[in-house]
Amino acid sequence: MISNFNLEKLTTLLQDFYTITHIRITVFNEIFEEITSYPKERASFCQLIRTDTKARQRCKKCDEEACQMASSMHTTYVYECHAGLKEAIMPIYLSNIVIGYLFFGHVFAYDSYEAGWKVVEEKCKNYAPNIYSLKQACLKQPLISEDFILAASNLMHAIASYLCLERMVTL
Repeated sequence: MISNFNLEKLTTLLQDFYTITHIRITVFNEIFEEITSYPKERASFCQLIRTDTKARQRCKKCDEEACQMASSMHTTYVYECHAGLKEAIMPIYLSNIVIGYLFFGHVFAYDSYEAGWKVVEEKCKNYAPNIYSLKQACLKQPLISEDFILAASNLMHAIASYLCLERMVTL
């Protein structure tokens, strides 16, 4: 099975999502290959984490497990990644077939920077990035509430349906 995405329309939709939420959003095909994202670059925190080979592998594994969970739930799955940030993934269905995934992530969802940093520091202590640089990258992240994440995941769910309705994704 091969999914086909209308990248021009899709990119505009992803830009709109980002304009409203300021959360990076990515589209993957059914075998979890990245199709497109907006913005193109990951947050500086994730770029730093991914400089460590072990952490990069954990990122990939974490995302794949989230895809499996979201597919089994048939809905948006919001979770904490291995590095302590919030992410959400939504399968894109055509009939009952998963043809791709919408993903948003790398959200700093804590009550305060101090509380969040304690969690992140503990989860990332065995990775190679400079801990000071990692903390500075955390402090650049906006503090996002759980309500905001829920609202953004509801928008993402609507976008997944809209993709199929408008034939921006087909088999």
